[in-house]
Amino acid sequence: MSNATSNHEQNTSAVTNWAADVAQQGTIALKATVRGMSFWAAILLPLVYLPLLSGDLGSQTGLIVIALIALHLIALFVGHNHTHTNQ
Repeated sequence: MSNATSNHEQNTSAVTNWAADVAQQGTIALKATVRGMSFWAAILLPLVYLPLLSGDLGSQTGLIVIALIALHLIALFVGHNHTHTNQ
């Protein structure tokens, strides 16, 4: 009886370890994806500045520009450690 219990505990432990490994790999992949997207957003966001400033958005132009700059700063902060890997 104790042998059956021991096998069950080993199987449960193996499944738990596998699930933890899969979750960790998923977290690492998600972080890399978000970092890469932020990196490219930080590069491409300045292309929006000139058309936005040349257009007439009325009284909300200042708020939109401030929001865009804040978004750009966030993208710079999150994407600053992005490295390109060939996989």
